[in-house]
Amino acid sequence: MKYDLAEIHQFGKMYGCNAMYRDYAPDALICVDDRMMHQVYWSGYAIDNVCYFRDWHRMPAEAYDTLVQPQTLYDDPTKDIDNKVYVNPRDGRSEFVIHGQQVDRVADFKTHIKETMAVAKILRNEDWEMLTGDKASGLWITWVADEDKVTDTKFLPGGSDYGFNAGSLATLITCVVDEPDEIYLLGMDLYSNTDSVNNVYKGTDGYLASGGHAIPPTTWIKQFQLIFDKFSHIQYFKINPDTFSEEDKVSRVIEEWKDTPNLTYLTYAEMFGKLVP
Repeated sequence: MKYDLAEIHQFGKMYGCNAMYRDYAPDALICVDDRMMHQVYWSGYAIDNVCYFRDWHRMPAEAYDTLVQPQTLYDDPTKDIDNKVYVNPRDGRSEFVIHGQQVDRVADFKTHIKETMAVAKILRNEDWEMLTGDKASGLWITWVADEDKVTDTKFLPGGSDYGFNAGSLATLITCVVDEPDEIYLLGMDLYSNTDSVNNVYKGTDGYLASGGHAIPPTTWIKQFQLIFDKFSHIQYFKINPDTFSEEDKVSRVIEEWKDTPNLTYLTYAEMFGKLVP
């Protein structure tokens, strides 16, 4: 982790995303990826720490045998699924949450990408493994405790999280829940200064490998713009690692946000200069 999160945390409420829980407990953790949500829960983190998970619907134990069937994962109902079911110990719990990716559909998805999408030309072996490899399909099941601190993201107005990515969704949630005057976007680099993925957790469980290709940020940029416009009374600060440079893909003005009046860019040092009384 390249930032001192404990030092930053003293200045306000902190929202974090995905694997951040491995290093630090923010005030709220946002996850939207199936595997990551279950990984967080299995660690025990969600029992004592506030989490917002996508499509986190509790099911009664009686529904387990009906849902965990070969036809849930394969077109062929005679297939063995034991090695495709990832589940935590039940420990007497009476409800579970289930997410899954059908094996045959993942294979179809890989074919679709190769045949129709330009991005296929830049994907590396590491990317393919993450997106369509053996761990990309299966059933992820969590037996849930009564006393956990998970909230489904559909609590948002309209009953939807609008399919936002974790970072933009964390920003949307704090806009709705906390109604702040200011939001500091830290670690939202968007771009990478190399061709490889720019993420502190790259190469770990649930993430692209360190050699994986950088993800185009087009969707993230659009989602943040929607938030800036919808909650225009809030002042947003994008925290860049370094001072502005047009040669630096990370520490520069985002072209699509050029005319956003409630957005300011600060370096990490400038952020502290503003926050410290």
